[in-house]
Amino acid sequence: MRALPWVAQCGMVAVPNDISFDEASFIEPVNTCIKAVEKARVAAGETAVVMGLGPIGLLLAMLSKLEGATVIGSDPMPERRAKSVSLGVELAVDPREGRLGEEIRSRTQGRGADVVLVAVPIPAVLTDALNLARPGGRVLLFAQNDPLMKIEFPAAAVGVEEKEILGSYSAAIDRASEASRLIFTRQLPVNKLISHRFSLEDMDRALQLAAHPVGDSLKVVIHP
Repeated sequence: MRALPWVAQCGMVAVPNDISFDEASFIEPVNTCIKAVEKARVAAGETAVVMGLGPIGLLLAMLSKLEGATVIGSDPMPERRAKSVSLGVELAVDPREGRLGEEIRSRTQGRGADVVLVAVPIPAVLTDALNLARPGGRVLLFAQNDPLMKIEFPAAAVGVEEKEILGSYSAAIDRASEASRLIFTRQLPVNKLISHRFSLEDMDRALQLAAHPVGDSLKVVIHP
């Protein structure tokens, strides 16, 4: 057995010999996404929308599907939309086309999505997410972690339509075993999210690609 550090001073996660270090590196991000999906209360039979289909958005989508939800994705990059469909997303839409709301309403008898998971750090997306959610629905912000970011939204969406705005960010020690189980059993095929591998000497290129993704880039891994 090998061990992968997870949270300093809080423990280690034992990694089986047949699991690569690339796969094991997903334990922390999968943990954070499990926590987010739980906080959003994604449930079987619901319609969940994931806005932003990068590595985190794809994890949120896969975990929502494991909960039994029908998942609809949104991303401007066609490669990411195609990847999401290959991983079980029912429909992936280019948000620039302006038909996402129509597609959701047509699949929910006009109600709207039960839950919208926002995995893109664009302030205006919150208003879009609230518009996609049904009355009483939930919107979870995952990528809004810039302390300088300010977000405006229509107050009536919360005060009258009773839509919830939730936030989630960090991992949790009590989700570590579940994150490990999903990865070690390959119930979550995290290897399919790795698009590029770099040596330590190419770290600058790796960081640039991670910060400025292109069509075929998803998870970037650096091998020391």
